[in-house]
Amino acid sequence: MDFATITQFGGALAALVPVVLIAGFVIVIWRTVSLHTLLRRLWLLVHGSEEISDPAIRAYVDEQTNLMSFRMFSGVQAASLEEAHQLIQWAQINRVDLRQIAACGHYFDTGLGQVRKQDLPSRPYLFAHIAAFVVFLFASIGFAWLMLIPQVPFTFKASERTFLAAESSAQTLWPPVLFNRNPLKKSDCDQPLAANAARTSFTEAEVKTLCELLPAKDWPEHLATQLKEQRWSLFVYLFFFLALLGYVVVVVNKVIAAKALLARGLTLAFPATQEELDF
Repeated sequence: MDFATITQFGGALAALVPVVLIAGFVIVIWRTVSLHTLLRRLWLLVHGSEEISDPAIRAYVDEQTNLMSFRMFSGVQAASLEEAHQLIQWAQINRVDLRQIAACGHYFDTGLGQVRKQDLPSRPYLFAHIAAFVVFLFASIGFAWLMLIPQVPFTFKASERTFLAAESSAQTLWPPVLFNRNPLKKSDCDQPLAANAARTSFTEAEVKTLCELLPAKDWPEHLATQLKEQRWSLFVYLFFFLALLGYVVVVVNKVIAAKALLARGLTLAFPATQEELDF
């Protein structure tokens, strides 16, 4: 049995473990906007479960741990544990999900318990982001589609015309791939040059060049190399536009969430804490 034809699946999974762990720490740091969780884990790794002897320092660390837990699970960037308690109380009284507050991002003032109405962007700002969303969406779809096409663009040196080539066929760049029904196939090369040129939109000189290229022994290997490089390049572009798309979605979603919360006409301040005065 030829073991070179198979690969070790478990090895691939093991290689992903560090990536998953790093991604997990990045998500935690992004949600909590703090290195406290990572530093606490490092402390426990070195000192084990040993408690901090100083009560004031231990109380401070515990307070920060609880605050990071609130930030992590709610997504709301409260500045202190007291502010987190106020936010929880405010959300319960007004029947607001903390995730809705988190969705507002910096448009919600966690210190005052209200939407920063004065900071909300104008309609042209929103329309510009929506237009950018449409552009980035179509660009992402376009690059994803190009990654699936097993064709590579080449250019004739003589005519400087660009064409798309596959392992056993080639076609002009225009009309587009979906509408070009007359590619030049390797099996067509036994036909007259003039007939192939009239049918495929290539010139006779280009048909001659292609009919020398397609049957070449090293052509499939060369094409596969170029196709791999092309797909990596397209992947980078796709990742870039997906990142821009995600950014626009986050920006627009913050504005929508803030305006939805503002439209409810909620009390624009934290409720007074009068429990010790109640009888």
